[in-house]
Amino acid sequence: DVTTAHWFYSFVRDAYRIGLANGTSQTKFSPDMTFTVAQAITAAANIHSIYYGKTINTAGAAKWYDPYVNYCVENGIIKAGQFASYDANITRGDMAIVFANILPDSEYAAVRDGSNPDVTSGMACFDAVRKLYNAGIIGGDAGTGNYRPNDSIKRSEACVIFTRIALKSARAK
Repeated sequence: DVTTAHWFYSFVRDAYRIGLANGTSQTKFSPDMTFTVAQAITAAANIHSIYYGKTINTAGAAKWYDPYVNYCVENGIIKAGQFASYDANITRGDMAIVFANILPDSEYAAVRDGSNPDVTSGMACFDAVRKLYNAGIIGGDAGTGNYRPNDSIKRSEACVIFTRIALKSARAK
């Protein structure tokens, strides 16, 4: 369900190749489904563990995502209790907050200035969105440049973000 005609094709392909993405079944990626908090935290933990050469102990977990949540808390990616539900859809703003904490700041070097017009300094996600935007990791809607921080994020959109974090060559200039 992801073909070369999709704008996100190369990002999904590359995420699969480096082991950052999987499908919702053996034959589907489900690009239009929303991304949950647990899925975002799992992706963040996987990128962080690969970057730092660490492992995530998944043995004996009560819930499939518990090891990833614990890993992210232990490594300062998220705070304990930051999310009320890991099964809820993650907002684009909350995803930016999580993903801005995966790598050291030096890996988010700015390649452009500015930010998205709908993300203002009073918002909790402002610093994270600006950091990711300036590093070429996130963009905005075609035409408006809006990030839509309160909206849910689709699996395809999330895949673009974590592929750009993991592969500098995939970042916007």
